Amino acid sequence: MESALSWIGQIAEWIGAFVPRWAILDTTQGAIKFVGGSKVRVCGPGVHFWWPARTTLVTYPTAQQTDRLGTQTMETKDGRTFIVEGTITYCVENLALLIPVTHSATTAIVDITMTVVHDVCCSMDWETLQAEQRKGTIKTKLRNAAQKELSEYGIKVLRLKLNTLAKCRVLKISQSTSNEEN
Repeated sequence: MESALSWIGQIAEWIGAFVPRWAILDTTQGAIKFVGGSKVRVCGPGVHFWWPARTTLVTYPTAQQTDRLGTQTMETKDGRTFIVEGTITYCVENLALLIPVTHSATTAIVDITMTVVHDVCCSMDWETLQAEQRKGTIKTKLRNAAQKELSEYGIKVLRLKLNTLAKCRVLKISQSTSNEEN
């Protein structure tokens, strides 16, 4: 009986797509309207109306955000192995440059930033890297390099810092997965 009347729900959904919807965005949010699937319209804080039959609305935070950068094992140009972990603080200045070109904006931002951290840190020898960390100048180099890469996505990098910077040893262990009995 339920499946026999499911067509009524489908008709109600179809008719509902022609009724305008509204979204209220606060000062920490922005949105992108994809009108007709191809036009991109940026929406700031306030009340916004949209037609579901023709428009998709995607909201995203534009306020200051902080994301952790996972631990990476790297090697300096003089062959020293070390681990690094960091934090990026940023805000979104232009959603039209970020949302239409990324599937997962946060993942893209973190991945690009981790690549920047790798490139900057691996371009130095161990003594220089430690000296830059002690003086605090590595933060500026990292922030400037990340800003250069992320500006094309409408991101403003506020801070980029290393939480962990330590020498390490890397041991590669090979293990057979077969269980041989003797």
